[in-house]
Amino acid sequence: MERINELTQKLDRAKILLAETTGRLATLEGIRATKENEARTKNRQASILEIVAEAFRLSSESAREEARKAVESAGTEALQAVFGPEFSLQVELSDRGGRPSAEFFVASNYGGVEIVTPVMDSRGGGVVDVVSLALRVLVAYATTPAQAPIVLDEPGKHLSEGYSRALGELIRAISEETGRQFVVVTHDPRLAEVADVAYTVGMENGVSRVARA
Repeated sequence: MERINELTQKLDRAKILLAETTGRLATLEGIRATKENEARTKNRQASILEIVAEAFRLSSESAREEARKAVESAGTEALQAVFGPEFSLQVELSDRGGRPSAEFFVASNYGGVEIVTPVMDSRGGGVVDVVSLALRVLVAYATTPAQAPIVLDEPGKHLSEGYSRALGELIRAISEETGRQFVVVTHDPRLAEVADVAYTVGMENGVSRVARA
């Protein structure tokens, strides 16, 4: 009987140790997945900047200047719609080794002092989200058929809660102005509230269920 009790105690301890180990592994896996997701998001944001920069490089000098004005205007309107009038987008064109180059900066005005930072270094990712959204819409508008929908995957993922609704209103305003339909994938209910139609996707007994919100 003692041996059985000892064995039972050992099994109980093993179960506890296994549960703790599994919990640690799950935590580590969650951290790894979060880091990978953040890296993918950052890569997507950098990619749209690179696409626009390449468009500048391939344009004539006069076309580059017109494109610069259009990009600055679109980016500035998006930033101001979400964050307020003290923000603007600046595009600097230059020649590097005989090749045209474009760099993107966000200017913010605090108490009469202008602070200019590279887009990718601005405000914890929220500014990058808004600028990349504006540029992605510009690229889609210029390169896809007028009736083609624009798909956005987790726009504004790094925005603070107070700005989500403003981003949704911005997307809605762009949709109404351009006549384009937007299909938005988001976990943010404040963003979903702005949509004409919203669907939720849940898991039930291992099967995905889609329902109208």
